[in-house]
Amino acid sequence: MINKTHWRVEELQHHSADIVWLDAADARRAYDLVGLHDSKTHLGLNVDTVGSIERLAFGDDVAIATSWLRERVPGIQQVVVVFGEDACFVCSSVFLVENWSDIFVPSRDDAMIYSKDTPLILFYCHENQFELGQRIVFD
Repeated sequence: MINKTHWRVEELQHHSADIVWLDAADARRAYDLVGLHDSKTHLGLNVDTVGSIERLAFGDDVAIATSWLRERVPGIQQVVVVFGEDACFVCSSVFLVENWSDIFVPSRDDAMIYSKDTPLILFYCHENQFELGQRIVFD
């Protein structure tokens, strides 16, 4: 289990009924997986390993970003949210879409999110941007 004193566990404690933190080994695997899809040249997704990339810069308009996500993120899947090699959790895509601003905005950190069920991958940039695409190699 993730270190219970990790600041992010504390920050998201009010969502503990909807998220499951990964243990160290699973978190490392999730971190390594998103590393394959993280651009080495800019903040965002890697065009060599992610196809059909769409971008949204939403400024402070949370409603527009939520609507954009609702249209693109299927509701029946489990997603893994990766903040770093020691802070990753699993939740439903519905929970993520409806609560993303409370999850990401307070810490102002970038995050990668991928589906366990589909090739979907999403990058959240702390500068209020999303990138969404399909992992080209998906097993």
